[in-house]
Amino acid sequence: MRRTKDDAAQTRAQLLEAAQHCFQAKGYVGTTLDDIAQRAGTTRGAIHWHFGNKAQLFNTLVRERYAQAATIFQEAFTSELSPLQLFRQFLIRWMSYAQEDSDFRIVLELVQLKTELVPELAEGMQEKIQGMRSSREMIASLILSCIAAGEMRSDIDPQAAALAALSMANGLTSLWLMDPESFDLHSAAHASVALFLHGLT
Repeated sequence: MRRTKDDAAQTRAQLLEAAQHCFQAKGYVGTTLDDIAQRAGTTRGAIHWHFGNKAQLFNTLVRERYAQAATIFQEAFTSELSPLQLFRQFLIRWMSYAQEDSDFRIVLELVQLKTELVPELAEGMQEKIQGMRSSREMIASLILSCIAAGEMRSDIDPQAAALAALSMANGLTSLWLMDPESFDLHSAAHASVALFLHGLT
């Protein structure tokens, strides 16, 4: 029984990896279940068993890659730093991670540049919207901590500043994804965060 569970987990992982490759090469609409099954060395039946359909497979891929990235981002809060230092560290990590992790970069490209908003992906889009709202609230909470610690101006609107931070992070990452040879994302993240925080402090 244990071998069966391990085999199933391995097949699932192979399908996710194959789907990521196929979606990157052909886009969501252009990729078929046969493409993914052939790439994974399995059958369409395995895809239906593990994920149901192509949309659920795509949404699962995006969801799990984002969850892996979120775990990495949480590491920014493990140090004993002031609220402002933690905020700076988190923003830089968040903005530059796509350059460090190729799987996360590919998924960002899929979501932002290569996937049409077709009706079958509506559930995934709603998850993304909720995720962005949660991110905004988390960032606003960090900004409140910085204000309470006297490290940011007291007249700052945390929600407005959080929205600006999201816009900066998403905008910079999107520019880099479109033309990664034009600048180094890690260096740009450091410079952008320094400018952003200068306005808040």
